[in-house]
Amino acid sequence: MLSVTPMDNFQLLFFAVILFVIGGFLLARLKYGSWTGAFLKGSIEQTYGEVVISRGFASSQVLKVVGLRGPDGDFVGLVLTVKAPLGMNMTPYRLSKVQAKELGDLLTSAAK
Repeated sequence: MLSVTPMDNFQLLFFAVILFVIGGFLLARLKYGSWTGAFLKGSIEQTYGEVVISRGFASSQVLKVVGLRGPDGDFVGLVLTVKAPLGMNMTPYRLSKVQAKELGDLLTSAAK
């Protein structure tokens, strides 16, 4: 007869939580069609472009601007992607249309 110890319950709960989180990301990826859409909770309607912030021998930093459509309307996504030899980091930002216009005005003022 098998006996279940508290440690077995913890391991089972731990792996169940891990599978739940990974499963949620995979379902969001399927629902929205991209990892960017999954993280920002919207489908990409248009990619406006990207700016290379820095590019080195084996690393790069790129800021991409995308227009998305979500359940609560249209919005703008900024995605900062940093690539290095042993890793990658993608940081998404979700902005309303008003916030995106304010950011554009600030950048225009700073570039004068």
